[in-house]
Amino acid sequence: MNTLDYILPFTNKIEDDVVFQNPWHSQLFAITVQLSETGNFSWKEFVQFFGKSLNESRLELNSLDGNDDYFNCWLIALEEIIISKKLGNSNILSLLKKDWTNAYLSTPHGKPVKIKQRST
Repeated sequence: MNTLDYILPFTNKIEDDVVFQNPWHSQLFAITVQLSETGNFSWKEFVQFFGKSLNESRLELNSLDGNDDYFNCWLIALEEIIISKKLGNSNILSLLKKDWTNAYLSTPHGKPVKIKQRST
């Protein structure tokens, strides 16, 4: 088992490529890696938040199916580390989710989703 298999056990493998089951899974992973690589938090710190999120989810659900629930735990961990590192707060994250949902629902199929900039 290689390192990527351990970190992302719920992916489909085609030859030597790893393919995420849903586009948002890969986007979430990429955002997390980018935030870590730019020094906002270490990978070790993120793994601690992610482990806590997985453990709490297992207690609530009694199991994980390895698809959206796994990446929902990842998202919870990312949100928590963003808040703990003061990169954002729950209000900002809530507004961003709302803006993303509105943009996603109003974008024609096949077109790039663009979030309108908020005026302050």
